[in-house]
Amino acid sequence: MSGRVTPLRAIHRGRGAQYIEAMHSLARSWSLAGAAGWLNALPSQCLICRRWQRGALCEACLSHTRRRVPRCPRCAIDLRPHPAPAHCVPCDDQTPEFDRAITALDYAQPWSTLLARLKFSEGTALARPLGKLLAEAVSARSTPVDFVLPVPLSTQRLRERGYNQSWLLAQAVSRQLKLPARHDLLKRAQHTERLMTLDAEQRRAHIHGVFEVPSQALPLIEGRHLAVVDDVMTTGATLNEVSATLLEAGARSVSVWVLARTPAPKQRKASAGERSTEPDDRL
Repeated sequence: MSGRVTPLRAIHRGRGAQYIEAMHSLARSWSLAGAAGWLNALPSQCLICRRWQRGALCEACLSHTRRRVPRCPRCAIDLRPHPAPAHCVPCDDQTPEFDRAITALDYAQPWSTLLARLKFSEGTALARPLGKLLAEAVSARSTPVDFVLPVPLSTQRLRERGYNQSWLLAQAVSRQLKLPARHDLLKRAQHTERLMTLDAEQRRAHIHGVFEVPSQALPLIEGRHLAVVDDVMTTGATLNEVSATLLEAGARSVSVWVLARTPAPKQRKASAGERSTEPDDRL
């Protein structure tokens, strides 16, 4: 038996290379998994009530959203105080491109602040509990779905923000419902400025032709039932354009799953001294 010791560098280049690489990869995985588990075990404060617990939001605060309200089955607008027997008047006047819209809650405090945190302040830890709320709302209205898609960001916006909050929500919802999620079936081909200062007609014109389906995605979309996830729906202009793009590409149906729905103007009640939190309905 030779007394020579083979340098690690030589093993790394030779027959033992796969073993060394595998061990390095395993060590990295253990390190990341251990750190994630340790951080998740730490107590934190609920972002709404400040009660100490584990997770970004406590179960007590989440339970307040589970009260179902009558909504238009097409656009998910709150129909109170006079629930209509079928669709709301705007949907009867101009039918949306999507088949149905499902939402978990109204865009109001404290959820508007939390969504702003998720969207603009790297509050990615909120995606999991908020996605769970949306999944529960979707489960209450069972519909066939082949793929869950996020509303895509432009390359410029994604570079600025570093993540797409709609993709984070789509992943959280798909895990809860055990459905496949894809981010590569739809892309935003053009960058647009923020829509929050535009009225409904201006938004429709501004967003027209912005989305497209990549050619390699066409066989996956053909004849499929798709669900599109977004954080907020205001006028529905963006989701209408997304739905029209997918249907034109051959989708059989498109459902819209949004975490929050902006109430009708007459239902928006700002508390004294509360600052407006008008959403931008997709950046």
